[in-house]
Amino acid sequence: MAEGKGARPLELLKSTPVRQAVGVVSLMAVISVTTTAIAFLRVRDGLEETIQTSLDQSAASFSTARTAAELRDQVSAEARVADAEQRIIVLLSADGRSVGNAGARLDAGMPVIFAQPEDEQLSEHGYEFRVIADDRGTLILGETRESVNEVSRVFIAQAAFSLVPTLLLSLAAALVIAARSARRVVGIEGTLERLTAGDLKARVAEDPARTDDLARIAGGLDRMAAAQEASVAALKQVSADIAHDLKTPVQRIAVLMAELRNQTGEGSPEAALAERALAEADRAVAVFQSLLQIAQIEGGGPRGRFRPVDLSAVVATFADIYGPAVEDSGHSLAVDLPSGRPVHVRGDKDLLGQVVANLIENALRHTPNGSTIRLTLRQEGTSVVLSVADNGPGIPEAERALVLRRLYRRETSRTTEGNGLGLALVAAIADLHEARLQLSDNAPGLVVSLAFSTVAALPV
Repeated sequence: MAEGKGARPLELLKSTPVRQAVGVVSLMAVISVTTTAIAFLRVRDGLEETIQTSLDQSAASFSTARTAAELRDQVSAEARVADAEQRIIVLLSADGRSVGNAGARLDAGMPVIFAQPEDEQLSEHGYEFRVIADDRGTLILGETRESVNEVSRVFIAQAAFSLVPTLLLSLAAALVIAARSARRVVGIEGTLERLTAGDLKARVAEDPARTDDLARIAGGLDRMAAAQEASVAALKQVSADIAHDLKTPVQRIAVLMAELRNQTGEGSPEAALAERALAEADRAVAVFQSLLQIAQIEGGGPRGRFRPVDLSAVVATFADIYGPAVEDSGHSLAVDLPSGRPVHVRGDKDLLGQVVANLIENALRHTPNGSTIRLTLRQEGTSVVLSVADNGPGIPEAERALVLRRLYRRETSRTTEGNGLGLALVAAIADLHEARLQLSDNAPGLVVSLAFSTVAALPV
């Protein structure tokens, strides 16, 4: 699908398939993290409970000593066999002396433990303490938090080396799969845009081996475009056939009307009526001639005559030709061309000249006396832009696409000369030359611009 291959990464990230893939993986991530966190909390709470149970049992075992001396002896006995890294047993007597497997003191009611002797190893994981104070002294019991910290380390390692890579790989795989679908969606969208812009040859061209929903949508769109193209081609052919078949009879009528005018007395009512009929016949012939020319241009026949053409010279020539007519009509003509160098485009010189002539005549016809018509040719990157601007009434934005149709005339133009084919012919020539035609506001007035691709000058 050619259209989708040019999709930019930003466009893919905005597409529905990619967003859905990110959403699904995000949901999976939330579920995985949540279940892992719940499992961790339950295991940690179980270990915390085990530590508290062990402290309760230790406290209960020391509760049997009734006197300070008995408690001191019991603490000394158990401290000798207890590993300080795992379990702390310290008794602080009222006289300040202490016994046990570590040194200890109370700081704001909280026990502070230190090695005693100094080479004794204490737990690097910290302790969970139980402090029991009575008339026998202050008993400090501690259980290492190693098991709790170890579980935390295991779950963190699992997240770092299992959960995160799994989610990243899942996201990558989902994005790759979604991006393929997104490119196809972008291709379908691009084809729709081209069809909307009038390119009836646009097709999605899906792989016929595909049978999924996107393939069915693309196939339906291609069939619709083919039917539309055939319908428009048939309509154009009918228009061309009618114009061709009627052109000769109308020309004969014009000849007969000219003979009738010549045979009537000059200045008679009959001669005036014949003159009016002859003028209308000439207008009809001009319409048929324009319709036939548009049909020939749309058929692509003139493309075989394409050569490098100096567009700057064409514009200058027609500016000179129309200069006197512009002045006689009370208008003014301004020309702005690149100085001292040709501007080559590939095309048909006569048709390009007809574009310039039609645009000048259109501006003369639809602007009042005193208006300025400006011809401009400028370079924009690899394109050259020909524009004809005036400061007349302009065309409302809603009608700018309509005036490019055949025989369309605005209500405000009904009283002026013309057949509604001037801009339609310009549009056909622009399309033949693959030039971008644009109508825009001149505030006030109208600007008609055609952007051509430039070529290097070649021998003609």
